[in-house]
Amino acid sequence: MNVETIDLKKNIELKYAELINFINLNDDEKEMIRNWRNHENVRNMMYSDHIITIEEHSKFIAGLRNDIKNSFWIVRRNRENIGVISLNRVDLKNSNAYIGIYTNPYLSGMGGLLIECLKKLAFDKVKLHTLKLEVIEENERAIHFYKKAGFEEEGRLREFVFKTGKWLDVIVMGILG
Repeated sequence: MNVETIDLKKNIELKYAELINFINLNDDEKEMIRNWRNHENVRNMMYSDHIITIEEHSKFIAGLRNDIKNSFWIVRRNRENIGVISLNRVDLKNSNAYIGIYTNPYLSGMGGLLIECLKKLAFDKVKLHTLKLEVIEENERAIHFYKKAGFEEEGRLREFVFKTGKWLDVIVMGILG
């Protein structure tokens, strides 16, 4: 139904930012993303919080070429790399997806731009109906941010991840387009 709307493998121009798909990045950009993802402030909020090797990162990006369910982009505005957004587990039949987001750890105050890019991409370009996300319960800053962006708590995955020596819940949040 939405497949003709937009090719998620291409770069996408929005009015206020450019989205560069990970599969279109040059080697320096790929390494920049790997360094961001390995930054302690980013890594510690992810399910997978180990240091990602060059080989692991290269294999991940190469796998995205044939992946029809997951797409990742750098968000760039005025030639500045703001952060990363993703649509994951994309289900065009049911018009929904999960989102991922993290800012360039060397910038601040850019989360609002990233979430607006995600909503514009998902609702206006891909024509999705629903977006979901998962956030670890200890990430109170992100939970507040998502609520401010219009997401509502829809449920919990009890003791879903083991981090910092204990089991933690994951909060499922969602928004309708």
